[in-house]
Amino acid sequence: MDALPIAAATAPRRRRTSSDHIADALRAAINSGQLADAAELNQVELAEHFGVSRVPVREAIRRLEAEGLIEAAAHRRAIVRSISVNDIVEAYELRALVEGHLTEAAVPYVDERRLAQLSRLNRAMRVEHDEARWLALDAQFHRTLYEPAGRPSAIDFVQLLRGRIERYVLIRSESFQVEGTRRLTREHATIVRLTRAGDAAGARAIVERHLSRTRDAVVKRRRSAAASGA
Repeated sequence: MDALPIAAATAPRRRRTSSDHIADALRAAINSGQLADAAELNQVELAEHFGVSRVPVREAIRRLEAEGLIEAAAHRRAIVRSISVNDIVEAYELRALVEGHLTEAAVPYVDERRLAQLSRLNRAMRVEHDEARWLALDAQFHRTLYEPAGRPSAIDFVQLLRGRIERYVLIRSESFQVEGTRRLTREHATIVRLTRAGDAAGARAIVERHLSRTRDAVVKRRRSAAASGA
């Protein structure tokens, strides 16, 4: 069990929080690529790994199945779900619709304190070289922008879509650190500027373009990896 690429040292002692911890650990392992597509998840081994019964493991797997990260057919072992190119395109199409709407709805209610917070997050992204932390900052930037819209269910839906495809956004390449982050943070700066000016339609357009460009890059890498057998 020591070979499992899943953290277990901080597992909580209280039973009621065990499934939350296990779900978080499995989600992180999937999103980081430590658990690859189609990797099997054995409930007995996972229970031993986390030092719990199979009940919280089963609850965690059900939660991740609902999030679209795991497939768990009846009487078969759960596996990490592979996301197709079509799935990725659909996720970004839905994100563009919802996040564009959230942006336009939020802009009239974004105050100077929140604008300053958005600028701080974007500055942190410019100097962050760890891709996982960069993505976390990106998620925080967008959530901070959308919160004034007062649509928590829509924001949760965006987070669900992000989670399904996050592992394919991790590039692990020199080009991401230089070209990709510069372009994305420039677009973030434009979003902040338009939001400060009260241009809700303009900010929405940049967010939608921001997502379409990221979609195109992710799809290109996914197709390239499939062609090479990676």
